[in-house]
Amino acid sequence: MLRLHDAVAGVFAAIAGPAIWALFDPDYDPRLGLVIWLVAFPIVWVVFLWLVGAHEPATAPLGRRSVTAVSQALFLVGVVLLVIFYLHPFFVPRGSSVLSLAIAFPATIAGRALFDRHAGARRGRAAVVLGTDPAARRAAEAAITTPTGLHIAAFLDEHAEPGARLCDRPLLDLRAGLWERVQELGAAVILVGHTSRLSAGTLGELSRCFEHGVEAVPATAYYEDLTGRVMADALEADWYADLPTRSRGVYPLVKRGIDVLLATLIGIVALPVGAIVALAIYADSGGPVILRQVRVGRRGQEFVVHKFRSMRHGAEVEGRPVWASADDERRTRVGRFLRARRLDELPQLWDVLRGAMSLIGPRPERPEFSEQLVAELPLYAARALVRPGITGWAQVRYPYAATVEENLAKLEYDLYYVRHFGPLLDLAIAIRTILILLGLGAAPTRNPQ
Repeated sequence: MLRLHDAVAGVFAAIAGPAIWALFDPDYDPRLGLVIWLVAFPIVWVVFLWLVGAHEPATAPLGRRSVTAVSQALFLVGVVLLVIFYLHPFFVPRGSSVLSLAIAFPATIAGRALFDRHAGARRGRAAVVLGTDPAARRAAEAAITTPTGLHIAAFLDEHAEPGARLCDRPLLDLRAGLWERVQELGAAVILVGHTSRLSAGTLGELSRCFEHGVEAVPATAYYEDLTGRVMADALEADWYADLPTRSRGVYPLVKRGIDVLLATLIGIVALPVGAIVALAIYADSGGPVILRQVRVGRRGQEFVVHKFRSMRHGAEVEGRPVWASADDERRTRVGRFLRARRLDELPQLWDVLRGAMSLIGPRPERPEFSEQLVAELPLYAARALVRPGITGWAQVRYPYAATVEENLAKLEYDLYYVRHFGPLLDLAIAIRTILILLGLGAAPTRNPQ
């Protein structure tokens, strides 16, 4: 429904811009290119809103995050218009199209305010959580702490003790039956934990709830949609079924072609920047300018990655690898600047060209850390099902990880990327990376969920 509201705002802006411009310019014919404009602008507007995350559950309600996302879409669509004007100046009327863009922002904000007003009751629907396993608990915590989450009324468990509570919600037994409890609490949604822990009688009661229009959602699926990360500690034995253990269609080949093309173009444009960076590093702390490290790549194969050196000499005592952090004291003066703007990653364009990396994918880890993380988190090896990247879903959603616990959180984002591997997610990551580099996107923060 929110996408429909945004599309209506886009259509309104596409119509209003040329119409208003025609009132003040008697020589302007609003019919010029109007049909294409009326179709293209709303589609582009909604697509870019989706790419910047404006339709994510935590961003959908009207507020600071929503306004920021709409502002980012406004900037990006403005860039697209400038490119169109450069390539085909008369494809759309310049003044009226810019006016449409200016109208789209308040129209979208107004549409979202209207959506909030009419959808508030639905977002406030009561829900119950069936089960007390980790999947059920984490889904409930995400629902409680996310603005668009359901109203969690209670947990239901077959062996609950009287007066028990979980996540500051009552924990109720099912002696009277599941449907009776759902009726009593007025629940419209059931978040279902691992069904292997439920009795046949309780599972049978679920069908009775379905018959009365109650929606049942797997807790893991709800959590994944809400947070953009896979619940790694709650995956069941068939988790690998949704991962690309074999090649999927033509997209990997298309992506490889795009990688080569963009890495070549970016590399040519970035050559002067790279030269300045190299001189700055040498002037600040001497050589070597380029750092070479062994990393774990696709299918577990090791390769040498190239980076501009951002750490001081002797940063690792006796050659022992040390976790990097956002405020790492081992950084040089130039290194702080490079890491803040990710310019230290520029030499990895060469790694992309030679096929060891992709522009987008999970970040490659050092073998020493990888072995430690695989021992602690067996699913960590699943990251290697796709080619590692310069930027990725975990990089735009989570900051530096310096502990096993933080790497578990990044792993959950990486698994989400591997599971949903495709062009739309790659495009969303690319857009968000560009916004962060330009200072127009929020820096990734740690989410305890």
